[in-house]
Amino acid sequence: MKTTLKLLLVVLLIPVVLVSQKPESQYIEWRGNDSIANVMVWMGMDHLMNIENEKAFTLMEAAVAKDPSLFAPHVVLANLSWGDVRRHHIAEAKRLVEGKNEVSQMFVSLLDVDRQAADAAAQRHAIWTKMYELAYDGGFVNYVYARSIPDTAARIMELEKLGTKLEKAGRNNGHIHNILAYTYYAEGDKIKAKAHLDKYMELRPDGYNSYDSMAEFYFNEGDMENALSYYQEAREHYPGAMNAANMVKDIEGKMSEKVKTEK
Repeated sequence: MKTTLKLLLVVLLIPVVLVSQKPESQYIEWRGNDSIANVMVWMGMDHLMNIENEKAFTLMEAAVAKDPSLFAPHVVLANLSWGDVRRHHIAEAKRLVEGKNEVSQMFVSLLDVDRQAADAAAQRHAIWTKMYELAYDGGFVNYVYARSIPDTAARIMELEKLGTKLEKAGRNNGHIHNILAYTYYAEGDKIKAKAHLDKYMELRPDGYNSYDSMAEFYFNEGDMENALSYYQEAREHYPGAMNAANMVKDIEGKMSEKVKTEK
């Protein structure tokens, strides 16, 4: 009798256990069979998350040239392109994603969102939310999902949670500090913004966006000398950094004009 009762309880509990278990987290299927191309993709993603778009584009372009079966780099390339180049990468991404998992399919579906639409951000957030529900352990998905959250307080909370998670896992979370710095600055908390930028530079001394971000902080504060210095450092770390190059030209022009005016 007792054995029968135990078996009955086990059977009754099975549905509860099944409902309480999360399905295995999915990931965007970035990789292919070519190890060199995979390294290029990994490096490209690192630059992409750190808003170093010039290097991200170069590496993703090299990756698809090395391994034409990759679909995910085409999504990145499409988002960093316009006109015929963008249309080419969209077509390739859609063709190559066939047969991939649901998260990968949704990643490509982001390309269907009209970038000029008034509700484009809301559409993208809806897609990233669905992706995060399936890819809750994916660092890249979690990062972009967090950035897409429209409510500032909720966005900060999700970014800080992800930053802590990455730090505990021994992974670099510099890109999180960068986004938090911009978010806090937009909210008027310049002290926290500067603290996050200092941490970003500490964690990414060899990148170029950490210097670009610090330069923008000083530029917005009206400190042109420091802004110019950091923009120049960004260019020293990567001469192809277009924003830094444009800002150096702009600031030097303004300084020169100011000197002429004061004479």
